[in-house]
Parts: sequence; structure tokens; C-alpha cells
Amino acid sequence: MAVQCPFIRIEDERLPHRDLRVWAPGRSIRRPTDHQSKRPVPTFPVVRRWRKNDGVVARGAEISVMRQSPGSAEPPVAYLMKNDSHDISGVMMGRPHPPVLGVIIGITPGETTSELEYAKAVRAQALGVNTLTDVTTNDDRTLRRRILETLDISCGTVPTYEIHRRIRRRGENSRSAVLGVLEEQAKEGVDFVTIHASGTREMALRLDAATRAIPVTSRGGAMMVEVTRQMGEENPYLANFDDVLDICAAHGMALSLAGTYRPGSIADALDRTHLDEVREQAELVRRAQARGVKVSVELVNHVPLHLIPVYCELGAAELHGAPFGALGPTPTDIGIGYDDVVGAIGAVAAAQHGTSWITCVTAGEHCHMPTIDDMEQAVKYFQISLHIAAISRHGDVSRDAKLSEARNRNDWAAMADLAIHRDDAVSMFDRLGYHEGQACTMCSGACPLVRTTAEIRRAPR
Repeated sequence: MAVQCPFIRIEDERLPHRDLRVWAPGRSIRRPTDHQSKRPVPTFPVVRRWRKNDGVVARGAEISVMRQSPGSAEPPVAYLMKNDSHDISGVMMGRPHPPVLGVIIGITPGETTSELEYAKAVRAQALGVNTLTDVTTNDDRTLRRRILETLDISCGTVPTYEIHRRIRRRGENSRSAVLGVLEEQAKEGVDFVTIHASGTREMALRLDAATRAIPVTSRGGAMMVEVTRQMGEENPYLANFDDVLDICAAHGMALSLAGTYRPGSIADALDRTHLDEVREQAELVRRAQARGVKVSVELVNHVPLHLIPVYCELGAAELHGAPFGALGPTPTDIGIGYDDVVGAIGAVAAAQHGTSWITCVTAGEHCHMPTIDDMEQAVKYFQISLHIAAISRHGDVSRDAKLSEARNRNDWAAMADLAIHRDDAVSMFDRLGYHEGQACTMCSGACPLVRTTAEIRRAPR
């Protein structure tokens, strides 16, 4: 009997989810064999569907899901996120290491300043964030240079913004712009660069025919689409990719392959446009790894909750073991003003199913520049998400069990020490004036913990 839901249909429900691998359309697939019987393993079609009016309309590409024998996937790749010349501890990226938590900062002229964004960076480091991505859109280099010189945290950039200015506003040759910006940032000690290399000119020219809710949601991706369409040339990152790899290899600078056509609406998840780009990202990963360059892939963005595991299976199967990550992800588009909550929910599923990095989404992510408090709130939500996902992946509930034992004793000091955000717990308990053994104000004299504990003590032994 088929298993059906609004977006996906799997024609055989006997396969456990952990055994599924997703393959993009049009790809040459060598069918794996069962590791015990060596018999051919059947494939099962998966059709992405959406609801329009009263009917269910097939939309986008058909993809295949097949069972893959244990050990047949490429082993995961991990590396230290650190430029050779940057004097920091760095952070390990890739499985089996825990997911890396990142925050986006940066100067948007007229909306924020270098001082405000640096304050966010300092707060993020204090909160335990692993990476910062500077998305400054003007020529101001002071923020990233200050971070690189003063903070012990992996720092990345989106060089596309400066490259686009050089090409479109200054008329610089595209090859010179790409290599010049990357070389400058590599020498400064930038640990990773997020580049929009996988959106080809052919994809950009096909964009008019695409039936997407949001054609391009990536700011840098839209800039590269503009360059390729209006200047009649191939994506300059792609055209000069070997030289890009030379720069990265020489400095130990990692590449993060951004998704120009990552879905900006959950209605666009797993459509042909994005699947075509994922195939291109896979080829770029292969080329980077062959040169010994550290590389990861930006994979999951606006995706319905039940398709997040499918994206993760796609990444595990196609990306040659490279780490892949999520912006959020965002499993619904209607949570305006609460996108931090939405993203934290999506992050649980993404981290549970193998993403190696998660970028925080703030409450007003799609509406306004976040304040420092917006950022802190988002980080705390996402840290809870990663803890929940870690429990799901590894089954370690020891910390939660210890807190529960302290809760059973109404031991507020012990509960605060075990809380994921200790300072917030201490502040709350102090404000409420709790002492050890005291019931909270929710139940007060009817507290079941106090009542049960007292009854157990009175019971004859």
C-alpha cells in the first residue's frame, strides 16, 4: 500500500527511512546490490506533488529512491575550519563531529553599522556560536578585519557582493574581479568563503521558463544571474574554478558552495531547478576534493518538514561525503515574526538527519535587519534544537535525566547548572525567590513532586 502525503509518495512503505537514498533525475545511476544476497535492489519512484485548488497536481521532477547497502556510500569528510594564517582554534566541520552553529552578521548601509555588527559578533562568540559569516554589502572591510584580528572564531565572507560591484559598477574584467577578491580575503585570514559557483549560465537562461514561487532567493545568487545573463558570459566563479581552487589550497581557506537556486519557498523544494544545481555542486565538490580543498555545500533552505530528511539523504548520496548544511531550515513560510521558532523546528530535523552545519534564522529574517537581541534569542533556540537532535541521533539522555532528578527534588540550583542556558535559569529562579525543596508557582501546594516524595518517605520499608 502506498504511503501518501501532500508532497511526496513512496510506493513501498516496507523500506525503513534510514535505508533510503535519493538520486536526482537524469543522472546515470549504478544500482547497488544487497550486501548479503547480491541480488539487484529495486528502485521506487517518488513523485513530488502539491495541492492546487481541489486537486493534486504533479509538479517538478520525478526522483528515484533506492535502498543502498551498508558501507556503499562514500565516507564522510571532515576538516578544520581555519585559514592557515588565522591564529584561532578553529572548528571541525563534517561528520561525525557535531553540527557547527553559525550566525550571519554584516553591514547593510543605512540599516546598521560596523560597531553594531561587531557587538553581535562578540555576543555570538560568548554564546558559543562556532562560525560568523560577514555579509557586508558595501566596500567596508573594517568589520571582518576586526573580527579576524580580535576574536577566536571561524570567520567567513560572501565575496560575491564585492565581485559584483567590481564587474558591474567598475567595469572590471570578471576573472580579475573573482581572483583578486578571493586572493585578498585569503591573505587576510578569512577561514571560509561562500561562493555562488553552481548556478550556470544555462540555468540562468532557463529561469524564465521555471515555474517557481520565488525564482531566486539568494542575494549573491541573483547577482551572478545578472552577470551571466546581461554580460553574456559563464558564471565567473565556474569559468575560473581551477584558479579559485589554487587560492583556497594555498591558504587553507574552505569553500562553501552556496545554492543560487536553493528553494526560497517550500513550494519550490526538490524542484528540477534546484536538483540540477545540486548535481553541479556535486561536480564542484569532486573537483575541490581532488585538489585537497576543504569544501561544504549549502543544501537545505525553505523545505517542508517531511522533505528535510529527503534533502539530507540526497546530500549524503550525491556530495561525495562533503559536509552539507542548512540555512535554518525554514519548514513553513507563514511564520512572519517568528522565523526563529520556525527555523529552530527545521533545525532539529536537519541536524537529526546528518547536516554538518546550521545557520541561525532570526525572528524577522525575511522582514528586517535583526538586532543583537534578535540574534541572541535565535542562537538560544537553535542551541536547544541541536541538543534535541543530538539526543535523537545518539540516544544520550544523561543530562536531561540528571535535570529531571533535580526537578523531582525541587533542587533549583542543580537545575540551573544543568540547564542549556544556565544564566537565564538562574535569573528566573532568583526573580521567583525559589529555594531548595520549594514547589514552583505552577502547582504550589499541589506539587506532585513534593507530594510523591513525601509519601515515599512515609512508606514503611
